Amino acid sequence: MTQPVFLLGIVGGSASGKSRLAEALARHYAPRGAYVIPEDDYYIDATSIPDFNPDTFNFDEPAAKEHDLLAAHLGALKTGRPVEAPLYDFATHRRRPDTVVRTPAPVVLVEGLHLLASEAIADTLDLAVFVDACSLTRFERRLQRDVTERARTPESVKHQFETIVEPMHARHVEPQRDRADLVLENMGEPDFEALARPVIERVETGRRK
Repeated sequence: MTQPVFLLGIVGGSASGKSRLAEALARHYAPRGAYVIPEDDYYIDATSIPDFNPDTFNFDEPAAKEHDLLAAHLGALKTGRPVEAPLYDFATHRRRPDTVVRTPAPVVLVEGLHLLASEAIADTLDLAVFVDACSLTRFERRLQRDVTERARTPESVKHQFETIVEPMHARHVEPQRDRADLVLENMGEPDFEALARPVIERVETGRRK
């Protein structure tokens, strides 16, 4: 008999802390073979986008990702089948030539901006968590991250945040809050081990709303 796969979705705005919460949960469930699938790996390859410009491209709308493929992969994992998942390179804005084999595990985490914006993805999740942080907090975290990790200038980060990130947050990300099973506030200096506790409790009891 195939061992059940518990799919745990972590959703939230850019730089809300969803990735680090997912990592904390993966560490907790490491003895069960848990791992994290980033929704970002399912960004559409820039080579398939006419006149692609990373400074103006809207990375913050659901259409920027191949959600059908992610939903299919999550569905396969739920039924006990491994998948060959893409890997995305933010430096080139292309999918890497290599892939990663994802295998079924008792707990599989998937994190990203738009998981609950896709009905197909939302339907595969056993528990959906929304990580909430105010606009200023998210901007300060994103500025530090994009300058140090993604080779962006402070000016380009600020412009993109004001013209794309925040409008798309209001349109696509914030509405997902009401669709989540659990909402966590992550303001100020985060403590991800503490933030993970109510999620662990819900996973262990298998409770949704």
